[in-house]
Amino acid sequence: MQRWFMEAMQGLHRPVLFSAFKNSYNRNIIQKGCCPMLHIRDISLRHRLLIANFTMVFVPIFILTVLGFLLVSGLRFSSPHNDLTTLWPEKGPALSIQYTVSSLRVKAERPGPLRLKDLREDCQVLESLGIATAIIRHDQVAYVTPGVDFYGLANRVLEKAHGQQTIMTWDGDGFFFRYSSPHSGTTIIAAGNTPFIAKSGIREGMAKNVIQGLLIFIVGTASVIIIACGLILSRLLSRQILGPLAALRTAAAEIEKGNLDYKLTVSSRDELGQTCSAFDRMRRQLRAARTAQEKYEQNRKELIAGISHDLSTPLTLLKGYASGILVGIAKTAEKRHHYMELIYQNACSLEKLVDRLFLFSKLDLGQVDFTLERVSLRDYFADFTAENTALLAERGLSLRYEAPPEAARVRIDRMQFQRVVDNLLENALKYKETETVAMDIRLEAAEKQVVLSFADHGPGVPRADLAKLFDSFYRTDEARTDVKKGSGLGLAIVKQIIATLKGRIYAAETPGGGLTVVITLPAAEEDSHEIDSNH
Repeated sequence: MQRWFMEAMQGLHRPVLFSAFKNSYNRNIIQKGCCPMLHIRDISLRHRLLIANFTMVFVPIFILTVLGFLLVSGLRFSSPHNDLTTLWPEKGPALSIQYTVSSLRVKAERPGPLRLKDLREDCQVLESLGIATAIIRHDQVAYVTPGVDFYGLANRVLEKAHGQQTIMTWDGDGFFFRYSSPHSGTTIIAAGNTPFIAKSGIREGMAKNVIQGLLIFIVGTASVIIIACGLILSRLLSRQILGPLAALRTAAAEIEKGNLDYKLTVSSRDELGQTCSAFDRMRRQLRAARTAQEKYEQNRKELIAGISHDLSTPLTLLKGYASGILVGIAKTAEKRHHYMELIYQNACSLEKLVDRLFLFSKLDLGQVDFTLERVSLRDYFADFTAENTALLAERGLSLRYEAPPEAARVRIDRMQFQRVVDNLLENALKYKETETVAMDIRLEAAEKQVVLSFADHGPGVPRADLAKLFDSFYRTDEARTDVKKGSGLGLAIVKQIIATLKGRIYAAETPGGGLTVVITLPAAEEDSHEIDSNH
């Protein structure tokens, strides 16, 4: 029974709890694909809760198992008499006597040579309880308790035996035992005061106190460990759960106030960390959306202001000229004809402005159909300069073109691309300060893109205004005093067309003075079923 109980406790301690915890931990590591040196904040919240609950159960069981193992080990290496006395202080001595007497009878009946050493061990147990013993072997005294008169002991037992070969009497006079084995010729006699009356006082009190103290220690230790584990794990989990939640709550409050620059930083990579990271990504997207909205709102205001100003100027002129005719200021036919020409010119300017507004709106909404074809820009500009260089020179624009050896094929809509070229050339003519201005057209072909640059040598644009040059209704003349120089929609339309062609456009300073507009377009892929269009 002792061995079975001890082995059961050992088995529960080693292969079950420890192995289960170890295998569970290793399995979690393998599933996560991490090394064992990961931080606890990187473990998922679900697994952390499971580990915490398991620890709160495992640690007390482990401690109780160790204490039980130590207790059983102590009992194993002590005598049965001490085991019984310790485990049952009130009845331990009586049970110990019965156990020892039974052991003596079994050993006396054992076949083969009798080992007196085994019998003496049991006799010493009885002697420790105040019972004198003697062993007679083949009518010879083999053993008697030291200091005890054998004949006196034998007479006391015979008086109680009343002629019986085997007796075990336990009464107020004491304990008396006699057993005679007919097989081995061995007789065992024992007599003494009743143990549980004579010697139970001190032993019972000491053993009982030891057992009670040990039980109180085990229960107290287990309680302290359970409470400590609960507090430590609760504090740890609270810090790792409530901390990110508090940071998330603070970030939400800042966003509610409109502060989209408040950065939420959480170092953990568990469910809460992922939630906080997603929340911070949402914050950045909201900030970008708000910035874009503010930019759109500013552009809308500038658009309305530009339209209002550029429409009001020709309308004011129209109203003034018409009023001059009505009130009779233009008295001569020649003056009236001049006023009518001015009215017509301003009406044409209004029509042109409205057309550009309509085109810009359709481009912005994606409602302009583009018919794309594969075109060699090298040949395109060779034909264009051959046809228009002389005409542009008469208007004060000296055009120079550097053709590359490559064909520089791109996919464009011819009509819309021509609108881009015309806008850039007209822009150079509008803002020239001398009688003539030079413009260089350069074309460079790369593997995946074609770079086209228009570099004039006119007055140029301040460096601070280069980035705003393609905004709608933007003009370097913020007062917009000279309406004849345009409405500020030309370059905005150019940008929309290039963007639709999947290209990019930007402005830079021309070395030596002037403005350079650079356009990059994706190179057209070779297609054997598509016919090149160069004219």
